[in-house]
Amino acid sequence: MKVGFILECRTGGPDAVIYKYVAEKLCAALEIEKPKTMVNKLRLINEGPIVAQTLFESGCDYVFIIWDRKPRWHDTLGNCNTDREALNLSLIALGVDITKVILCCIDEMLESWIIADSRGFMSWIRSKTHHALSEFGDHKTKAAQASPKERIKNYLRVNFNKWKYNDYEDNIEIVKMFPDFNRAANWNSSFKFFKESIEEICPN
Repeated sequence: MKVGFILECRTGGPDAVIYKYVAEKLCAALEIEKPKTMVNKLRLINEGPIVAQTLFESGCDYVFIIWDRKPRWHDTLGNCNTDREALNLSLIALGVDITKVILCCIDEMLESWIIADSRGFMSWIRSKTHHALSEFGDHKTKAAQASPKERIKNYLRVNFNKWKYNDYEDNIEIVKMFPDFNRAANWNSSFKFFKESIEEICPN
């Protein structure tokens, strides 16, 4: 089964690499096209449906449109329902079968589910040092997952002062340390939707 991904991130951004990686770990039988990156949320909303149409025309069976409710530059506060409505209206106007388009609005951003399950983060940071470190801890609620990049930076500042966090390089290393994605899905409902959507379309 052939699947396309459309994301709001810049070309080469960590989101495109990470969601493709997670999807392949969850379902090795999927053939995932090279993700299409739309640079920012505004372009994803405006141009994503047209890109989805071209992906279906190229043979994709399903297309995922994935964006952060709270984008990198925080140009808007973000509203998942409003975003979905806008995308669906454009997809329908283009004649795209919306039952084959999976809209994943991540609340509030990729790092929110990365910190939901601390196992990946702690395994990653322990691979960088032999020093004793305090536990980062699972972040189980929306409130605890808010401003996730700042939470990561603050932990590293206190516990590992010389390490400068770089989401482009470090996030994929952290995600590769996850033993599974069940706990992250338990604590972050938007990531749970992504995970369950991949599992639902996974060929038996």
